Amino acid sequence: MRLIFFVSVDPATDAMAVASAFRLAATAAGAELAAEVRLAGAAVLVADPAYAATVPDAERLRAEIDGSARSGATVSVCPRSVQARGITADQVAALGARPRPLTEILTEVATGQSFLVHL
Repeated sequence: MRLIFFVSVDPATDAMAVASAFRLAATAAGAELAAEVRLAGAAVLVADPAYAATVPDAERLRAEIDGSARSGATVSVCPRSVQARGITADQVAALGARPRPLTEILTEVATGQSFLVHL
């Protein structure tokens, strides 16, 4: 079973919710659980380095993102959200993320393959 930590808040408004999603996924992956951070809505703005640098406690947020990547947790982004906010494919890739349709995640949840944790 995969744990999916779903976050959609604007990092400028609540950077700690975004950081928590990455920390929880890293902790789960460290315990050898399949874990994923799901960025949707305004949370995808964390993929824009110029924007992410302006959020409160940006260094801590960056540390949580980097720690999650080292842990083996995966990161997915909502394709609609990145498109709506002008996030480029290169920015998504630099975050170590991949676009993943919500229908795919919901199907996994409905069939018991994943568990969704909304932050």
